[in-house]
Amino acid sequence: MVISTGDTLSTRLRELRRAQRRHDAHSAGSTRELVVVAFGVGAATMLLIVVLALASLLAADSSLTGLTAAAGAMWLSAHQVPLTISEVTIGILPLLPTLAIVAIVARVTAGAASRRGRSEIAAVLLAAVAGPLLITVLSLALVMDGSTVLTVASPNVLLALTCTVAVHGVGAGIGVCHGRWAEIGARLGVADWAPNALRAAAVAVIGLLSAGALLLVARLVWQFSVVGDVLTQGNGVAGALGLTVLSILYLPNMVIGAAAVLVGADAHIGTAGGDLFSAHGGSVPPLPIAAVLPSTVSAPAPGLMVLTAIVAIVAARRASHVDPMRATRTVAATAGLAAVAMVLLTWIGGGELGELGSAGATVPATGVFTFGWFAVVGMVVTLVHGLLPSTRAARRAWYAGDDGVADLDADLDGEDLEYDDRDLDTDDLDPDHLDTDDHDVVSPVAAEAVDLDAEGRDAFPGDDDPTVEVEPVRAPASMVFGVQYTDPDRRG
Repeated sequence: MVISTGDTLSTRLRELRRAQRRHDAHSAGSTRELVVVAFGVGAATMLLIVVLALASLLAADSSLTGLTAAAGAMWLSAHQVPLTISEVTIGILPLLPTLAIVAIVARVTAGAASRRGRSEIAAVLLAAVAGPLLITVLSLALVMDGSTVLTVASPNVLLALTCTVAVHGVGAGIGVCHGRWAEIGARLGVADWAPNALRAAAVAVIGLLSAGALLLVARLVWQFSVVGDVLTQGNGVAGALGLTVLSILYLPNMVIGAAAVLVGADAHIGTAGGDLFSAHGGSVPPLPIAAVLPSTVSAPAPGLMVLTAIVAIVAARRASHVDPMRATRTVAATAGLAAVAMVLLTWIGGGELGELGSAGATVPATGVFTFGWFAVVGMVVTLVHGLLPSTRAARRAWYAGDDGVADLDADLDGEDLEYDDRDLDTDDLDPDHLDTDDHDVVSPVAAEAVDLDAEGRDAFPGDDDPTVEVEPVRAPASMVFGVQYTDPDRRG
């Protein structure tokens, strides 16, 4: 069958056109997806903010002239940018919107990064940060333009841009790294026990926050009457609803403060606050969530440290190992990572609160006490776990496996390998079936046999001449192994 050159050329041209169309479609889809990553989350967030700002102004029977400025200020506050309203700086801002933005950005970028190679990951990260930066610049302009309507001072531009990059960068980083943790750890050369320490630290932090949330709910139930009194000060249903929504937005801040109290640190709002051993009253904002602050400390309060001890034990069990040195390193790393995480959360969840002063937990004390709890309890749990009979048996088996490998490596690294030919079981060896054709190495016995002729003289008098080629002679297998078979049935 003869194929014409014209048919072949037309077929190749059709394939090229199809490939070009597929490439163009992929490029267009990739561009649209990057646009969604850049502006999808930001546009949806800004739309929700505008709706909330409009509802707030309508509920307060206020003019709509300050709608744009209010929307810009709410966007900045959602990214933890401190605001100055009527010469009062509010540095402690609700964390719930910020955490929601981080989670949504991580979800969107994870989907976009999963359909791209490593060479296109940078484009996803840049898109996830560049779009929100433009919205932040627009929000700054709206706040500056509406400063005559709303008494909101213009924030620091560099700080606003930095906070935006931090919030969306963290979310994009989590999304891009999702499903690639093992690959990233291998490329960075992370120790084999480090992932276990990271998981144990995550268990520790989540456990502390869960215990803090439990304590917060218990305090709200205990102070239910005080919460009701604060809600009645909202001047109607709209005011009470606004106070409730604002309290919900500040829930993560309060949970972090409660977790800091459980490890032994001090938490306060202005002059009111305390720890598990002491408390002091003071002026607090008219928020229902602020009713959890105690004015006095009851006798059972120090017993709440049992919750912290339980969390520390669970985290230590997560970091345990049969090897005591490895378990010690894992516990120390777990304590350090948990302390760093609590320091960051406490720092982000606190700040200035205008004329009341500062609000939040004491950052250095939170870090020190968190490390102490998980290091000390972790070491005790590691010691007890190492003394258990089951652990000791597992350790012996683990060491036996390692020693066997170590002994084998030592033998292979040695210069001389000694063996006793009496230990070799050669009864089943048939010298006629030994395959020696693939071996180019001449045994020492064979070399000695060919150096001398039958009369004991040098068989190759010209062996000093480099041009003389010596044909190697192979020795019988019985001579190599030093075994003489006496069974006539096994002779060749």
